[in-house]
Amino acid sequence: MPIEMPKGLPFAVDTWSSESARKRHHFLTHAHRDHLAGIVSRASYPIYATRVTITIVLTYFPQLDQANFVEIKVGEALVINDADGVFSVTACDANHCPGAVMFIFEGTFGNILHTGDCRLTADCLQDLPLKYITKRGKEMVSRFDLIFLDCTFGRCFLKLPTKQSAIQQVINCIWKHPHAPFIYLACDLLGHEEILVEVSRTFGSQIFVDQAIYHDRFSTLSLIAPHVVSNDPSSRFQGFRDYTKEQEKP
Repeated sequence: MPIEMPKGLPFAVDTWSSESARKRHHFLTHAHRDHLAGIVSRASYPIYATRVTITIVLTYFPQLDQANFVEIKVGEALVINDADGVFSVTACDANHCPGAVMFIFEGTFGNILHTGDCRLTADCLQDLPLKYITKRGKEMVSRFDLIFLDCTFGRCFLKLPTKQSAIQQVINCIWKHPHAPFIYLACDLLGHEEILVEVSRTFGSQIFVDQAIYHDRFSTLSLIAPHVVSNDPSSRFQGFRDYTKEQEKP
């Protein structure tokens, strides 16, 4: 869950409360809805996010003004002039959902890594700026003073599969049912698009997504992988909305 940045820092990350509204700069790691609570009522310029995240958020909330957002690109350091001093921010791939990034802040307040929601694989860590993964003798060239880490599964003792392995499990299951007239894919969360893309590629078939009841996923898929989306309801592969998840929500 998003948390408030400590007092004294000029920026907020993924929070849209009365407290974070007093911050001069706002950063959004990705477009999952639990990171957007309050953004409609408290959105103010500038909000830094990737192009994909900005597009998805504006799809969710068309009442927001695009002028509130500033695009930040993965791998590029953006220098921000603040009343308390210049600081820089670098966006790094979070290996999570489309558009998701981690932020590295560097300024008089120190070096801070905010992971947002992330899947920290070895490859993902290697994509951090070189000075944070390179040693000079026994010491790192640069160190983080603060790390705000996604610990969603920090107390989980299960060995979670890699993203690639999980997708392959879905594909293997489909192979076991070659005569099934329809395959329903309950991929109704932002981040499940990779499953649909790989299923479409493997079986050479587009996936029907009913725009009327599946608007968010239709819009995201049309943005990220338009070649996957089919308007033909007779398609063997069908996007399916799992309403039981919605009923379980408080």
